[in-house]
Amino acid sequence: MMVRTLLLQPLQEDEQEHCLREILCVLPISACEKRAFEQRFAVKLMNTYGSTESVTWVITDLPVGERRWPSVGRVGFSYEAKIVDEGGSELPVGKIGEILIKGVPGRTLMKGYFDDPEQTARVLSAEGWLRTDDKGYRDRDGWFYFVDRNVNMIKRAGENISSTEIEDILVGHPRIAEAAVVGIEDPIRDQAVKAFVLPAPGQKITAQEVIAYCEAHMAAFKVPGFVEFVEDFPRTCSMKIEKKLLG
Repeated sequence: MMVRTLLLQPLQEDEQEHCLREILCVLPISACEKRAFEQRFAVKLMNTYGSTESVTWVITDLPVGERRWPSVGRVGFSYEAKIVDEGGSELPVGKIGEILIKGVPGRTLMKGYFDDPEQTARVLSAEGWLRTDDKGYRDRDGWFYFVDRNVNMIKRAGENISSTEIEDILVGHPRIAEAAVVGIEDPIRDQAVKAFVLPAPGQKITAQEVIAYCEAHMAAFKVPGFVEFVEDFPRTCSMKIEKKLLG
């Protein structure tokens, strides 16, 4: 949201007159947005991954050296990370599963949720591994890749689909300002993919055009079967789209 908001502002002559060289970014943004932001403001975005429970970033790019966008980087100092299946077994390279992280309790990782032992036991194992509910994978060199929040994964006829991936593609269309993708009940395929689309100011686009654009930019099983246009989205106080109110 912050990157998109800045990119929507009128151009200023002094936008590149600053001392910044690198910005640590904990935001899921598209490659198009990343490229546009870096070119416009003459600054590099360092990808990173972490949460409130991990106190700070766990996996990150470094200010110098190799980067592998869209990788979120490699495991940082005092942390461990792994990818596991639904049963908790570690997965091999390239396989998508849940990201688990481990740190120093009370220093680089929370000791638990205040006054909530049940929730603490659900996410924090006796061995100190924190469940993130995030999906990702790693490559053979130890670079991690974030796929999506577990709640944003759509199961369609046995295929796992990232709603964020589809949203990033949709907002690449010049006549689409914002998009939100959710799974809706489907009696045959478990879930169907539905896209909520907010057209760019002063622009018009049809559902057929949205679907045709998707067909040209993603695998067939990811293409939304339903498209609904909105004048705005329900939002949280931090202006994030509140997907649970869409359906």
